[in-house]
Amino acid sequence: MFDLAITQILAGTGAGVALIGLRSARLARRRRWMARHPAPTFVFADLVGYTALTEEHGDEAAARVAREFRRTITGLSRTHGAWQVKSMGDGAMIWSPDPGRAVALAARVVEEVGTRSDLLPVRVGVHTGRAVMRGGDWYGSSVNVAARLAREADANEALISSTTRGAVRDDAAWSPKTRCEIALRGIEHPVAAWRLSAPGGGHRAALAAQGAR
Repeated sequence: MFDLAITQILAGTGAGVALIGLRSARLARRRRWMARHPAPTFVFADLVGYTALTEEHGDEAAARVAREFRRTITGLSRTHGAWQVKSMGDGAMIWSPDPGRAVALAARVVEEVGTRSDLLPVRVGVHTGRAVMRGGDWYGSSVNVAARLAREADANEALISSTTRGAVRDDAAWSPKTRCEIALRGIEHPVAAWRLSAPGGGHRAALAAQGAR
């Protein structure tokens, strides 16, 4: 009986190691494929009012919101053929191989995350361009522009760069209507962008944004 138990444990351990190895190989292949992409689209999403939430309701409440935000963003990213590169508590960085899918993802984020009562309003930045991958993370001007656009967006709004707009092939899928020029910190010239807002989320977003910046 003891020998049988040991055999079952070793068999289970071997299966677990094989599964981990399979997942690691799959991740490595995906990263190689991502690294070869000439101009991916980066999406940054940040919760608005997270610091105020933490101060008012405590760390546990803030952690619950952060976990649900991460779970939701991960699911939406997969639905749109994108990958969440990393989560920063109240923020997320997403990689997309297709600018049209990235814009659709941004629209879903402001519509679904920004208007949920168990989360917070959200702001999103989207930009397309070359970048360098190191250790599973991404670096470069394109990444910086996407992150800066997210910081400049209003609550429950996505700012989508004109570069991404130019890369979207299907005009029927394009919903943003308002174009603007935005000066971004650390970027030499103003960046042209399009505004995309969540329908019906303006009042709650305005209240949350009052002390968020």
